[in-house]
Amino acid sequence: MGKRETSSQHKGHGWRIDRRGFLKGAGTLAGAAAVGGFPHVVRAAQAATEIRVAYMPHPIHQESIKWMKAWASKHNATIAEFPISYEVYVQKMTANLTSGGNQYDVIWQNDDWGVLWGKYLEPVDDLPAVKKIPPFLFKPFFLLDGHYNALPFVETMGTFFYRPDVLGGAEWPDAGNRWPHTWDEFIKLGTDIQRSGKTKYAFVGGMKYPHSWFTFFWSIWGNGGDLFLPVHERDNAVLAKNGWKCGLDQPEAIQAVEFWWDNIHKHKLVPPGEPTYTRTDANAIFEGGDAAITMADTTFYGEFSNPAKSKVAGKISVAPFIMGPSAKFKSIAWRDPWAWVIPKGVAPQKMKAAKDMLNWITLDKDSQVDLWKQTGGIPPNLDVQAELKKTDPLFRKMEAATAEAEVLIHGAFYFARW
Repeated sequence: MGKRETSSQHKGHGWRIDRRGFLKGAGTLAGAAAVGGFPHVVRAAQAATEIRVAYMPHPIHQESIKWMKAWASKHNATIAEFPISYEVYVQKMTANLTSGGNQYDVIWQNDDWGVLWGKYLEPVDDLPAVKKIPPFLFKPFFLLDGHYNALPFVETMGTFFYRPDVLGGAEWPDAGNRWPHTWDEFIKLGTDIQRSGKTKYAFVGGMKYPHSWFTFFWSIWGNGGDLFLPVHERDNAVLAKNGWKCGLDQPEAIQAVEFWWDNIHKHKLVPPGEPTYTRTDANAIFEGGDAAITMADTTFYGEFSNPAKSKVAGKISVAPFIMGPSAKFKSIAWRDPWAWVIPKGVAPQKMKAAKDMLNWITLDKDSQVDLWKQTGGIPPNLDVQAELKKTDPLFRKMEAATAEAEVLIHGAFYFARW
């Protein structure tokens, strides 16, 4: 008799298997599995590495996370997002780090509280991307015991956004423009704007802590003063040696307080609720077309220019600080980073993946250019900055209004109780 066919017969392919042959083949396959053979057949696919990212829901963070996901899609990884409000972010992250918690693999680190978390963070000196970033961005807040512990993903600098159609004349820095270079010019121009009825207010900006940079602090710095003395010093050792001397009782700061009191109560150039405004409040008023000028991080350029969100889209430009009467220099700006960091307690596999991802984002030209194009945030990669400066007129103007100021400072002080 011929061999009896099993139900596994496949005549169309010219072959068939009898029961004995099937059992023999099954045994061979099982043996191969036992010694690690045929992994593509008998092993489950390796689970994707999940990277848990905590951040503030801000356009620049979301843009960076977009590129994290691009990296993850090519490296068998996934990105889990954990947006946390700015007002509670420091408290929540500090509690997680100091308790030895392991909730997140990558977290946003701001210059304002840079030294607060240093001892809980993984050094990143081993990443090639570090060499492409200006050293000024790391010191003093991302430097501990001679090691960098954060990788900046954007430069955050305050700039003035304004409406050339309201101010009239050519855009800064061209001749014939009406951009106010001094406080007196601001009051005169603001008064003209008020009388014209083109906007409700000449200026709006965040003023309530922790949004003081966008009204109160810039005016103190633009008037030659500072919050502590010596002026512009940010090294804790130097400040401590000087007894943490307060600068708010100095003439430069007192003049700034008087300047805003008059702008609110006498000239009425800013909203009466200005002292209670967050940056979000101020941005909404500017985007709604009710103010001619605002002060905000460059990272908000994309939002101000988005027609779906802003009535002033296509109608804005940028300019440098308005200088006070006591300043001894022509221009000033703060130049600071926002960074991603990795807590020390992260598992080795995730640690490596997180480092590879952050390194790639910084070195990848497409991600760096897209960050600028979508948000107005200055990418920290110096090679990309040099290329944008050659090819992009808006980038040149943004740099001239900020990073090319005569005096560059860090915008915050770096001690635990700040």
